[in-house]
Amino acid sequence: MENVLSILFCLSLFYLSVTSRVKAYVTVLRVQGIILTILLVIPFLSHFSVYGIIIPATMLIVKVIYIPRYINKVILDLDIKRRIEPTIQQMVFLALVIATIVIIFFASQLLSKSTPLNVIPFASGFSAIAIGIYIIMFRKKLIVHVCGFLVLENGIFLFGTSVAFELPMLIELGTLLDVFVVVFLMGIALNRISSTFEGFEVAHLGRLKD
Repeated sequence: MENVLSILFCLSLFYLSVTSRVKAYVTVLRVQGIILTILLVIPFLSHFSVYGIIIPATMLIVKVIYIPRYINKVILDLDIKRRIEPTIQQMVFLALVIATIVIIFFASQLLSKSTPLNVIPFASGFSAIAIGIYIIMFRKKLIVHVCGFLVLENGIFLFGTSVAFELPMLIELGTLLDVFVVVFLMGIALNRISSTFEGFEVAHLGRLKD
């Protein structure tokens, strides 16, 4: 089950590499949140506890409901263009994503021979970290950069579950609070920037002078 969900998570990364719509990123974040929530519930099915309800419920509210709705609100309020404007061609970006994921899965398979780890969740999480960085590097819109950071954070969470079967509860809660704070602060930054630079793209920041 964990491998199947991890594969679905990895497929969502391919979708990010081919889509040209900003709202598609929000949809992928919601899907990834659902996948991570299910992955978090699975270990508690064999031994029920209060934390088995609280932590997944918190993740569901934050990652699946609150954060996507908040980003959609920013998109609507600031009238952000619906299409992504990449700095490299879409096919080049797709080729880079495919090559990166293949290399990560191959390296993870080699690593598993000397270190006990679940290869598919490990490689899928590490791939999300890399793709999140690519999104930040090769996309112009700041709102997409926020989505890229959240994809990266989802990858870190999935990566962690493959290394440690049970994460400390404080770390899990701290991760959720960290995402909430970052998105909240980025929302404020986006509103500030949009009031000064029409078009809402990173390229405009190059006009800033000391």
